[in-house]
Amino acid sequence: MKKIYKNMAQCKKCGDIIESKKRVGVVRCSCKSIGVEGGHYYIKRSGNKEDIIELTEYEEI
Repeated sequence: MKKIYKNMAQCKKCGDIIESKKRVGVVRCSCKSIGVEGGHYYIKRSGNKEDIIELTEYEEI
């Protein structure tokens, strides 16, 4: 079984790598094109999926 270790994504427009560490609340890149949410609980992305490079890391439990 996998657990979310780091809930992260990179914006193709501005290059920012953003990480959600809390369950509630969207973390946005500096150009506001993408958002990451869910912390270690779930993965949610906002923005155009063409602008997102998925960087989430998992750990085996």
